[in-house]
Amino acid sequence: MTSMIRNLHTLSLTVWIALAAPVAMAEMMVTEVTGKVELSGKGLVTTLAQVPDGSRLQVAAGATLVVVDLVSGREFVLTGANTYLATATGPTTADGKPVPAKALPTSKLSEVRVAPGKLAQATLVMRGAPATRLPVLLSPLRTAVITVLPGLQWEAADAATSYRLEVTKLDGSLVWETVTTQTSVAVPANHALQPGERYSWRVEAIGPQGKLSDSSSRFSVVSKEAIANLDLLTPGADAPFSRKVLFATQLQEAGAVQEAKVIWKALASERPDDQTLAALAQ
Repeated sequence: MTSMIRNLHTLSLTVWIALAAPVAMAEMMVTEVTGKVELSGKGLVTTLAQVPDGSRLQVAAGATLVVVDLVSGREFVLTGANTYLATATGPTTADGKPVPAKALPTSKLSEVRVAPGKLAQATLVMRGAPATRLPVLLSPLRTAVITVLPGLQWEAADAATSYRLEVTKLDGSLVWETVTTQTSVAVPANHALQPGERYSWRVEAIGPQGKLSDSSSRFSVVSKEAIANLDLLTPGADAPFSRKVLFATQLQEAGAVQEAKVIWKALASERPDDQTLAALAQ
């Protein structure tokens, strides 16, 4: 048993776990809140909060609330000081006037499992041979990617002079292989992956005397429709904060958790007082 433990590779597998259940599905979702906004009977509104039909929203003076109707693909900006009502056709003012809607780049949005502030990241580590002897895989790790030409990245292995990379389908059939001295490569266009397919990738560290060690992991490619929708939703550098939040939620729902995590961290750094974003960035 001791010898088996010594031969274990150091692995870092990231898994998302929800700390609260059941998780509701939002139709009207908050993508940005600045200032004080209260939801009738439920206290202060937070990022990613669900706004059920029939709710009363109290937006204080100077405050702004951005909500997205995930069913129709419309965005609404509510400003204070005002009271709004959430209806099946969108928010209205207290006297029944509809709030002007903004059309999003696509109306094909995934429903979002809403659990603000209830997500955490767990890391499972298996210890054995020194990590420096391994090509520690960085990305993608048990996540989905939103391109058929993903980049693959790993950490350098001690004494390695080159690396052999293999990408295979889960049935073991080879899709692409290469030998490189770099620690990151992208799948070339003439070996493009298939949307909706799952893959395994393995990096073998090679030294002067031959193979040193190897590491492997799995990932998947999102569907063709998801790739198209996410491409439309990709925010530009000058995009409003709310659109970045929306994009991150759609990445998360598509299974691209590593890419979503990068955005959650950036958003949390912009709004350090937002506890929901802080939880998602962990």
